[in-house]
Amino acid sequence: MTIDSGFNHITVLLDEAVEALALRADGCYLDGTFGRGGHSRLILSKLGPQGRLLGFDKDPQAITTGQALAAEDGRFVIVQRSFAELGSEVAERGLHGKISGILLDLGVSSPQLDDPERGFSFLNDGPLDMRMNPHQGISAAEFIATA
Repeated sequence: MTIDSGFNHITVLLDEAVEALALRADGCYLDGTFGRGGHSRLILSKLGPQGRLLGFDKDPQAITTGQALAAEDGRFVIVQRSFAELGSEVAERGLHGKISGILLDLGVSSPQLDDPERGFSFLNDGPLDMRMNPHQGISAAEFIATA
């Protein structure tokens, strides 16, 4: 279990998802939904010195966690972009045709649901925000007010 900002986060289907990637020790992989890094940490534990992992997330808290992981492990890089922009990032990094596998764990994470300030919670009062990156775009409250 990983702990983040006082919230417990358990990566769901961790072993099964990483096993399905059929990892090669020297492969180059993408984690399109880094979250709190559970999948990425397991992938890195199975890669050799030549292996590489590029993580994507829009959530600023996930990026902070990813930056800490990147500081610990030079085989990992985190970028603050949507997984919808995988193709652009791969092209910009000269990795076209070199990707061995992609992992996408779609949905929201428990830290996003548990933090009332994020606006995803049904259990706690908070602003109606609901953005993966609260610094981009308009909140759900703003959308509803103008819809």
